[in-house]
Amino acid sequence: MSYAYNFDEGVRRRGTDAKKYDPSLCPDDVLPFWIADTDFQSPIEVTEALRERVEVLHYGYPYIDDAFEKSVARWYKVRHNTDLDPSLIDFSPCVIPAMIWFAKEFSSEGDKVVLQSPVYPPFHALVKNNGRQIVYNQLKLEDGRYEIDFEDLERKLEDPAVKILFICNPQNPTGRIFTREELTRMGEMCIANNVMIGVDEIHADICFDKVPFIPFCSISDDFSHHSVTFINPAKTFNVAGFRTAAWFTHDKGIYRRMMNQQSYAKGMGRSIFGTVAAQACYNHGDEYADQVLAYLNETKNEIVPYINESIPGITAIEPEACFMTWLDCRELGFETQQELGDFMFKEARVLLNDGASFGDDGKGFMRFNFAAPRHVVREGLERIRTAAEGRAS
Repeated sequence: MSYAYNFDEGVRRRGTDAKKYDPSLCPDDVLPFWIADTDFQSPIEVTEALRERVEVLHYGYPYIDDAFEKSVARWYKVRHNTDLDPSLIDFSPCVIPAMIWFAKEFSSEGDKVVLQSPVYPPFHALVKNNGRQIVYNQLKLEDGRYEIDFEDLERKLEDPAVKILFICNPQNPTGRIFTREELTRMGEMCIANNVMIGVDEIHADICFDKVPFIPFCSISDDFSHHSVTFINPAKTFNVAGFRTAAWFTHDKGIYRRMMNQQSYAKGMGRSIFGTVAAQACYNHGDEYADQVLAYLNETKNEIVPYINESIPGITAIEPEACFMTWLDCRELGFETQQELGDFMFKEARVLLNDGASFGDDGKGFMRFNFAAPRHVVREGLERIRTAAEGRAS
């Protein structure tokens, strides 16, 4: 079935239960560009599948077959040319719980976990809140592009107390897609130092300008048997509220150990509607994914030059992936992150993500989510431009 989505129209979210528009955070005169979901209609296949399931008229405990796992395998084969074994895939309510299971199974309290910052805030919390120590391998901003500091990473992986490296690819918030060479170098370092690898690939479907995305597990058998990958249809299809994600590996021993942790955490129960939605996305969402990617790519190609040419004191880091752009606001001259946040909220009347929440190296930065109708994105950037020009005058 062919269907043309009108992403310029979007969907009405203010006044619904959308967290992005929570009135306690985002008053009516403020435009939100923060939390990483979209202001777009979800696939009609999802809506139709949910309606069909509602009409069954009972919603008790479901049994588990392999339909969910097969849909994940189908998506990675069709979209990323990667073979997955459905018997080594399983459910998680979202990506972070599965990452916690991974951290608990493959490290002990007091051990060290490497994060590449700036990175998604819950990464920091999941390590700290489970008694592990964070070791930061800070990405380096060079000529408008974030690069891995491999010398620093190698030194840190050589520490025998380091048990895990978490890789976020595509990288949130910088928008980098790590190359095959970068991923290979990281993987080889980890294997040489007996460090396990957890890979968040939640943004893998939103890659711009045909920059290739390489699933980590696809690079080699060694990598696929030394890692767990975490995914979620939430970003691509605007279905985050269903709390249905997946993780997978290629190693039976790793799978058994992950399932043990999942059982200990009582993470076995699946949501009927979340499973239905995820399967609809991964089995029938190709056309939607193509259309939303094309729309977001056009938006990205419009707004990054606009920001860099027209808004004084702000530089947009051009994303290779994700539907956010990382804004370097240091030239605005604020002494504290609080002042920068207040400026965006009180002067520009926009709600963005605080860069410092992604790590100390995010101070002076803000994250801007452009997954909204283009006229709304333009209005938000015009507000920022006007406020920045007022500050510069």
